[in-house]
Amino acid sequence: MKLFIRSGMCFLVTALTVVFVGFGRADDKPNPKDEPKKPTVMQRKLTHSQKILEGLVMNDFKKIDTGADGLIECVKDATWKINNTDKYLLYSNEFMRRADGLKKAAKENNTDAAALTYAELTLTCVRCHQHLRETRISAIPVAPPPVVAGRR
Repeated sequence: MKLFIRSGMCFLVTALTVVFVGFGRADDKPNPKDEPKKPTVMQRKLTHSQKILEGLVMNDFKKIDTGADGLIECVKDATWKINNTDKYLLYSNEFMRRADGLKKAAKENNTDAAALTYAELTLTCVRCHQHLRETRISAIPVAPPPVVAGRR
């Protein structure tokens, strides 16, 4: 009987140790693939733009102001400047002015001005992205036509 109690106690201690300590070692590091990825600057820009739209619809000027602050932070991000053309810099500066305009309209509780500025900001985004697509397309090297043997 003592043997039965002793083996039962050993089993219980082992089971409790596994439960409380765990199967893995304490210095195991999580797999980097499991860590969430940081959103890109364009994903953050979209999120802040959506907050601004929500603020416009709900007449929530604090949300508009916070969204505009987020957009301004996006412009300051090192990954924002992906092109060095004059047109890109013009769009980038225009975007910053529009974001500042949203802050001003929010401070003045001016829904009409905020809505108009938001529309202008969105058009600036669309035009800039169109410019970037055109710039990439024109930068793709065109292969020379194949040379056919025997033809001059």
